[in-house]
Amino acid sequence: MGEENTVAQKKVCIVDDTAEIRDIYSIKFTREGFAVVTAKDGVEALQVIKEERPDVILLDIQMPVLDGLGVLKALKADSVLSKIPVVILSNVNQDDMFQKISDLGGAQYYLVKSLTTPQKIIDITLDALAGR
Repeated sequence: MGEENTVAQKKVCIVDDTAEIRDIYSIKFTREGFAVVTAKDGVEALQVIKEERPDVILLDIQMPVLDGLGVLKALKADSVLSKIPVVILSNVNQDDMFQKISDLGGAQYYLVKSLTTPQKIIDITLDALAGR
């Protein structure tokens, strides 16, 4: 019960162009006591993030319209939004992408979808919130 209270008012924004991924993580985060908002591409994500001011962002890299790197750049350029912790959740498992994300400095965690369980994502998200 105590842990539920710590995240009861926390809001996560799940950004992914795959509806199934958004649905799976929406259900998991809701069960963990989070409020959930979602976006299907980077442009929609920036609108949702500006309107909803989530406590943490779960962000895919490969998306149409505006990719995750574009979202990170836009967030970094905004003094208020740049303070929101970002957890990258992507299928891109390449050193050059890790380096690009690191160079941007906009994400604390980079998780590969195929190597990560939904519970691990919750745990990492809680870590990101604790370090905020």
